[in-house]
Amino acid sequence: MDNHIVLKQLTVSFTTKAGTVKAANRIDAIFPGGQISGIVGETGSGKSVLGLSVLGLLPENRIVSGSILYKNRDLLQLPEPEMNALRGKTIAFVPQNPDTALNPSMTVGAQLSEMFTCHAKASPAEAHLRALEQLRRYALPESQIGFDRYSFQLSGGQRQRLLCAMGNALEPEWLIADEPTKGLDAVLRRQVFQLFQTLRETSNLGILLITHDLRLAERLCDTIFVLYAGTVVEQGPAGELFAGPLHPYTRGLINAQPHKALMPLPGMPPSLIDLPAGCKFGPRCRQRTKLCSQEPPLRNVYGRQVRCWQYD
Repeated sequence: MDNHIVLKQLTVSFTTKAGTVKAANRIDAIFPGGQISGIVGETGSGKSVLGLSVLGLLPENRIVSGSILYKNRDLLQLPEPEMNALRGKTIAFVPQNPDTALNPSMTVGAQLSEMFTCHAKASPAEAHLRALEQLRRYALPESQIGFDRYSFQLSGGQRQRLLCAMGNALEPEWLIADEPTKGLDAVLRRQVFQLFQTLRETSNLGILLITHDLRLAERLCDTIFVLYAGTVVEQGPAGELFAGPLHPYTRGLINAQPHKALMPLPGMPPSLIDLPAGCKFGPRCRQRTKLCSQEPPLRNVYGRQVRCWQYD
């Protein structure tokens, strides 16, 4: 369990002028080390909040309770200097937007080298060599030509690979990837899939994959966590979950895909400021009953965890 990331009753809210945004509600989860855990759900379901919570990168208006355990330490209680030492070197983060994550005024090589000089205390010459090696490893423009380019001179797929190269540069134990295929076309999405597949086959890296891309999650992940309105509604092995989803929301997500029934979910996700009472998916559920006015517990069903009164 030492290499697992364990969430216990994690609750995250944000104070705003409009009210309190309840982004994550009493989440219990175990992300096994050396495996790929996928977090899926619609926009606003709380996926990115979970990833940012692990690294303590939430904005100042946050209200956080519960615990995030890693190697017998509660990451929520660590002083900022200890979290800074952990970020990048032990748990790395790949943000979802390369255009805002990369510095357009620094060359690709300078941004990669900075990681080695700041975190690994490498000399400028050693950092230069290690940065070149990362460019080659991730099939980016090689040698000094690629080293001296700026991020805006790269294609969308190359920028995404650069973020992955930077995230994995210090050989961390965990990589949190936030929407790595967002905004990419089919060809570039396939390149990202191949990149993560290579990471899986060549390292013992634990990956937390936050994504809308259900096909990517199905092909890559060992375990899937389905979030709705800041709550885990289903979790289990990826193959079983996609082959036979149990929660009505999970079925709706899968059936809404273009290569499936292309049947959109009715209604809209609720406001996280004004969540409905009882089952959060109840107002949109075609199988709603009187019991759904009460909040269902997360229960074990066929070896999976499901939050639905159908399985009472």
